[in-house]
Amino acid sequence: MNPWLDRLGWREGESVCEDGSTRRYVRAHKDGKTAIFMDCAGPPTPGHALADFVRIGGWLRDIGLRAPEIYEYDAAQGYALVEDFGDVSLKKALGQGEDPARLYGRAAEILNHLGKQSCPLSLPDYHESHVHQGHRRVIDWYLPAVKKRRNPDGALQVYQAAWKDIEQSLPPCPRGFLHIDYHAENLMVLPGGTIGILDFQGAMHGPLPYDLANLLEDARLDVPADIRAAILQAHDESFRLWYRVLGTQFHCRVIGQFIKLALRQGKTHYLDNLPRLQRYIRDALADPVLRPLRQYFSEIDLDFEAKNDLNVAEIADFIQDDAF
Repeated sequence: MNPWLDRLGWREGESVCEDGSTRRYVRAHKDGKTAIFMDCAGPPTPGHALADFVRIGGWLRDIGLRAPEIYEYDAAQGYALVEDFGDVSLKKALGQGEDPARLYGRAAEILNHLGKQSCPLSLPDYHESHVHQGHRRVIDWYLPAVKKRRNPDGALQVYQAAWKDIEQSLPPCPRGFLHIDYHAENLMVLPGGTIGILDFQGAMHGPLPYDLANLLEDARLDVPADIRAAILQAHDESFRLWYRVLGTQFHCRVIGQFIKLALRQGKTHYLDNLPRLQRYIRDALADPVLRPLRQYFSEIDLDFEAKNDLNVAEIADFIQDDAF
């Protein structure tokens, strides 16, 4: 039992989800009502601050979107009691037979609405953040894991130079509010079909196609190709170009992040998603805009064919001390 909850008269119940962070979410009960107890008291990490959840959620509600109401919170302890959005995530609704075109269409409409807003909040800049830097994890974690050896000197620097060439070749990109973790398990289908938004405390200011790439090229879930194509068709060529680049950076980050979670936190179930991420990267590398990256991966003989022989215990010997 949590003493903070106890003082408020709430009883701690069942855990409601697990994510890749150290946060804990528990359904709390009181007089037949429920709320979600957020325990953010673990070691501080980027996107972890409870105060950010409170202020960003307030702005999202101000512009007409559904973010959980805050009932009680203690920033010093890292505790909050917030509105319970239930158990039906977009992912779960799809599994129950809901129309994917309708659900993904609504999720994309939220991003279109966000893209039209002038956000007054002070937020980190995507291109200066740990998220953008994180795409190096394909080199820090994936490369040594599949090659089963430590990286050669200079591997990371050449990889980063390839991305610099790509980014410098691109046209200007629309910028605005980014959720940063906008995928089917952070979107809840509420009564009446409204979409509720969760896990937005890591929000940033940056290139708008990023969130759409996160949604449509979900690391944990396959999105039907026709739905992805229809939603992208509503955007111009420049937007779609950035979508390809940002989506590939996202996959390069997450494919390494999942290996890191398996090794450092024992969350080996994340490795089940590697074939999907490998497919995303293989498909993306066919795009001419990514030619410098394709050439580099070819030079170091790094492929993204599905492999199921990763030994987590063995990987540890090949990871550099400065791995991100």
